[in-house]
Formats: sequence, C-alpha cells, structure tokens
Amino acid sequence: MKLLIVDDERIARSELKFLIKELNQSVQILAADSVESALGILREIAMDGAFIDMQLPDGIGMEIAQAVMSRPNGAFPIVFATAFERYALDAFSVEAVDYVMKPFRSEDIARAMQRMCRIKPKNEILSCPTDKISVNTHEKVVVLNLQEIAYITALERHSVVHTLKAEYTTHLSLDRLEERLMNCGFMRVQRSYIVNLNMVNEFIPWFNNGYGLKLMGFNQKVIPISRNKVGLLKEIFEF
Repeated sequence: MKLLIVDDERIARSELKFLIKELNQSVQILAADSVESALGILREIAMDGAFIDMQLPDGIGMEIAQAVMSRPNGAFPIVFATAFERYALDAFSVEAVDYVMKPFRSEDIARAMQRMCRIKPKNEILSCPTDKISVNTHEKVVVLNLQEIAYITALERHSVVHTLKAEYTTHLSLDRLEERLMNCGFMRVQRSYIVNLNMVNEFIPWFNNGYGLKLMGFNQKVIPISRNKVGLLKEIFEF
C-alpha cells in the first residue's frame, strides 16, 4: 500500500507517518508540503490513498482532492487531516472517507486507515498493468522483468535499456517508453534518462547547484537530474 501525506508542518508529517507505520509497517509513505509538490507526486506515482491537510502555503487541500477526484481513470480514498473544523462539510463533496483533527490521536488514525482499506481504490487501472515489458531490438523481441531495468537512455531516435546484465537497443523512443512505464516506479529524471526509482541508492551534488543520482550496481555512473525534477525527488526520498 502506498500513501501520500500532504502537510506543510514537518512535525505533523512525522507524527502521522509514525502512527500509520504503527498500524502497518509495510505501508510505503511519500510526503509533500504544498499543493504543487503533491500534484507533482500524483502525476508521477500511482497512490492507494492520501492524508491531506487543508491549509497549505500555496492553496488548500481541497484543490488536491478535487484533482484526485477528476482523474480520468478514477480516484483513491482521501482522508483530511487538519486543525480546521470548518472544512468538514466540504469533505463530503470529494467523498472523503474520514476527517481527522489535529492533534492526531492513534484511534482516529486507526479508524481512518480501516475505512481507507475497506474501499477498493478506483485507480487500480492506474497501477502498473504488468511486471514485464517487451523490447523490440533490431534482431529479436526481448521480454524483461521491470525490476531488471536500471535505467533507459536516449540514443538519437532510439533508446537503450540498461540492466545489470546487458544493454538492449530498441527502436522505441524515450517518450514511448515513458508512457509504457507510467505508474510502474520509473521516472524521467532528465530529458535523456528514465530511471527505476527502486534502484536509486545515492544523490550527489552536481554542477551549478544541481543534483545527480547513482543506481545500485552502477556506482560509476552519475545520472543528471533536471532542475524541475529535484523538488519531486526530494519529496519522494525525503532528502
């Protein structure tokens, strides 16, 4: 289960994460501190639910909830976690499964989690449809397990798929591969690179106050990160 916590207060995010983890250690939690950063994560990562604060630096949590509800392939359960009672009625308009007040109580979070888990997410179609992908090379069609793929690079009008064991050149463009790997744990971190987020093991300072990343098994390779992706990666990996 993958949940998003949206709150501009670091202490509140940490407390909520602790209470959720007490209930289920296997839950994967991503965090955002604004409307913009939350929407950025939702564009890249398929979620199973979200705990959303109402008042955020660049807007209100309702904007995030409305964006979730208007997704063309369906929504997922939402819980509002806030210090403001006055938005409670608004929560019904986006079909929130619960409305919990700060300071958080363990019993309230447990109730919210139970309600969230009882509802089958409407975004199942957004989840990765397969754990394999076929790559058409010049000589044959290779079927790869997604966990085998470390990163993909652009090569003129083609792409090169890099695994720990081999490289495969395919006629598919990076744009096309990005579409096929949507919601599968991959991110296009730079114009010429798609990476497997599950294989990221290090972020390092890069040129002009930027960042690069390293992947497991490719310690000598530094992949540059576009400036417009740095903030999103910081939210996902909390660095």
